[in-house]
Amino acid sequence: MRDFDFKPEALVLARQTQIEKSLNRKMKPRYDGPFIVVSRNKGGAYILCELDGTVFDRPVAAFRLLPYFARQQLKVPPQFYDITPERLREMKNSKSQGDDDETEADENDETPAEEEE
Repeated sequence: MRDFDFKPEALVLARQTQIEKSLNRKMKPRYDGPFIVVSRNKGGAYILCELDGTVFDRPVAAFRLLPYFARQQLKVPPQFYDITPERLREMKNSKSQGDDDETEADENDETPAEEEE
């Protein structure tokens, strides 16, 4: 496994790990993108945005990303990202390592079973 160090404004592809678990995965695309790297948080995950400036709501684990080699250089205008500075600062300071935090949240959200009367 390679450890890429993506700089801000780099273009990347993100692996769809849900595809690997599905039964009809043969003809489905393995990667989504390209996406633009906004920043990297303290946990090592990357904050990404779509090409239209929409920022993902949670960081993406570094192991899911591959570099995207564009045929033409794309210039990203300043203040392109659609996110408040406070939210971006919060995401940068988080120690989340990416999508693996999602499973921990699901395990903690156990709802008590209703008792039959």
